[in-house]
Amino acid sequence: MYDEDSVIAPARRITPATMAKVSPLPPPEEVFADWLISVPHGACIEEAARRQIEVIDRRNLLHPDVQKLRLLLLAVAGATHWSRPVSNL
Repeated sequence: MYDEDSVIAPARRITPATMAKVSPLPPPEEVFADWLISVPHGACIEEAARRQIEVIDRRNLLHPDVQKLRLLLLAVAGATHWSRPVSNL
């Protein structure tokens, strides 16, 4: 007799490509542009980017488009060794 509870299906790993197909999001560049426009005038853009990265990290969002957005935010947050040539960039 077949006992449904005694059969354990192997765990299936959801790949980033599968996740993107199953749950499409707006393009990360579009989300980034919207976020950039939403930052209040005079606010520290680097700090705003760090706060947004913290939100993504807290939620442990692994969707590939969210990770691309996180990478764009990292560039703004100053997480790289690139220094701004002038203060308004």
